[in-house]
Amino acid sequence: MQLNRSIAFTSSWVYTLYTAICVGLVLSAILVFLQPFDTYQQELPYKNLKLWGYGLCILVPVLLLHIPEKIWYTKQQHKWYLLNEIISLTVGFIGIMVCCYCYNTLVVNSLPLRWDGFIDWCLSFGIPFIPFLMPVWLFLRHRFSRIEIQTPPPQKATIRIEGQNQDEVVTFTAQDFIMAHVQSNYVALYVLENDVLTKHLLRSTLSALVDQIPSALQVHRSYLINILYVDQIQGNTRKGSVTLTHITEHVPVSPKHFAALKKELQFRP
Repeated sequence: MQLNRSIAFTSSWVYTLYTAICVGLVLSAILVFLQPFDTYQQELPYKNLKLWGYGLCILVPVLLLHIPEKIWYTKQQHKWYLLNEIISLTVGFIGIMVCCYCYNTLVVNSLPLRWDGFIDWCLSFGIPFIPFLMPVWLFLRHRFSRIEIQTPPPQKATIRIEGQNQDEVVTFTAQDFIMAHVQSNYVALYVLENDVLTKHLLRSTLSALVDQIPSALQVHRSYLINILYVDQIQGNTRKGSVTLTHITEHVPVSPKHFAALKKELQFRP
């Protein structure tokens, strides 16, 4: 699993709010209509109203989480990676459990907060809800996520890529990078050398190249491209591809990247 594989990101506050409301409603509906953990045996004033209130315990953390997510996303030049998503979801669910515990203890049961009580509550009530809430949250984040492509400015700084084998070194500038393609245990690196297309084979992985090449965009699990060299886009979001200047083969493009590339090419002068 490539943890630094580029994926789409939900940058819109509107879609984040919609996601938070939907996931909160799922939690509240489970508690009100199914009443798990013997909730139906508890006699509480305004019981159903308090159970619906658990939805706020998802709404608030998800919205607060979006603030550092946006900062992180911006600092990475509008790129979002699988590792970012895993960390964000983990932190977010911990935040949800903290809010739910505080709400359950202070509002529902009128008890004091205790650290050992929080641990017991997470093990008994928080973690068991992961299979119910996480798939909904993941689906909505994916559904509303988008790839945002920003055309990189020409960069003349020298990039040095070292392969895993001895004496495997390729040096080029970011603006001379065309494409990289996984071939078995090797990566085929296509760069311009004195305006001539040159292919280098390195024993490496795409994930090792992503952070080293600022102009690289991973449009498919097996391809990195420089969008400055995109010549044409073919197909549709279900099965799309692009052709690059100097490259004859068609490069497959994932659905999210296809939509972003098509939008980028429409506004390209």
